[in-house]
Amino acid sequence: MSQKLRSLVLEGMKRILAFIICLLLVLDPPAFAQEALTLDSFLSQVRSQNLGLKVESAKADAASARAVGVNLPPPMVGINRMNMDDGSTASGFEVSQTIPFPTKLSNDRSARKFEAEAQAEMRKAFSSEVIAKARLLYFSMWAAQERIGLLKEKKAVIGQHIKLSRAGARSDSFSNIHILRAESDVDALDNEVLTAEQSLRNKQIEAAEFVNADPSQFRPIVKEPQVTALPENSSIESPHQLEYARLTLESFKARESEAKSSWFPELNLRYKQMGASSMYPRYNEVMVGVSLPFVFFWEPRAASNSASAQRLQAEFEFAREKRKVQTEKTSLFVKAESLKKQLDNLVTKLLPRAEKRMQLVHNLAPRDMETLQDHRETMEAFPDLKLKALEYREQYEEALSELQKYAQSKDNQ
Repeated sequence: MSQKLRSLVLEGMKRILAFIICLLLVLDPPAFAQEALTLDSFLSQVRSQNLGLKVESAKADAASARAVGVNLPPPMVGINRMNMDDGSTASGFEVSQTIPFPTKLSNDRSARKFEAEAQAEMRKAFSSEVIAKARLLYFSMWAAQERIGLLKEKKAVIGQHIKLSRAGARSDSFSNIHILRAESDVDALDNEVLTAEQSLRNKQIEAAEFVNADPSQFRPIVKEPQVTALPENSSIESPHQLEYARLTLESFKARESEAKSSWFPELNLRYKQMGASSMYPRYNEVMVGVSLPFVFFWEPRAASNSASAQRLQAEFEFAREKRKVQTEKTSLFVKAESLKKQLDNLVTKLLPRAEKRMQLVHNLAPRDMETLQDHRETMEAFPDLKLKALEYREQYEEALSELQKYAQSKDNQ
């Protein structure tokens, strides 16, 4: 009876466990059931959902709208009514219009046009920077995933070394010290894995902001991206940031010309019509007047001097931006090329040799302290070099990300 009861209890527990597993699979599918997020898909989401890009696009649209038309002061329309002492009345209307000097209108139109074009270039520059950062962020997520795997691989290598050391080494104090140290290193790797997992989660949260997604639910599995190629020099000769500075300078030049036109008079036109009354006949009145801005000469002079100073400041900023781009481009090219050579050296020479050495000593049992140390160093060299290669590639991709923000992206043409 007790055996039958025990069987029933075990069968019930199995059914409950199976139900719980099915429920967990429905509510929280495992990582391997999730669809991997490709680089192209991630960048496409950034282009369509990034709030920063939407803000810059709205700014460009607003500047483009302001560039339309001529900034004429609006006309004024008034209604007149005259009450006479004898009780009679007369009614009429009046229309007036101020017309600025033609050079003021043309220069203002040019300035607004350059400002709109500059804002469009700023949108393109911001888009290039966001896409470059998003590409680097995607790579950082993959690198974090890869680092977790490599740390676990290193942990397994040391664990295998500990097993072989216990089986083949002499039972002396030095061997025990070596094994204890190896066990401590395994425990320390657990902390490194946790740190790498935290870094991956932080990158996922940062990526969620780029695509305007809920960070608590955004946990993508990313694939290894291809090694980014160096952009061509021609794509960085006139980056959007530099074009923005140039167009801003042109807008300040137009504003300076507009300010210098403040010495010229404005034309004032007025037409007035009054109806007849018992005392006055119906009459029309036309007035043409001009302003005299040079009477208060300090006002146009101050406006002109201020505009000239702003234009000069824009010239210096354009020159500074041009020099900055040239300097950063040269520095980043040199850095990226050096890192690429170091990475290729690791991948093509050092890693294959380390893997071959590891395979040769994989199943050899260490017999003394010297062979114990040699065995561990040889086994650890391969995952350590892969971690080093990952570090070099991270630095290489970071340098290219800084370089690509100056590149003329096809999406911005």
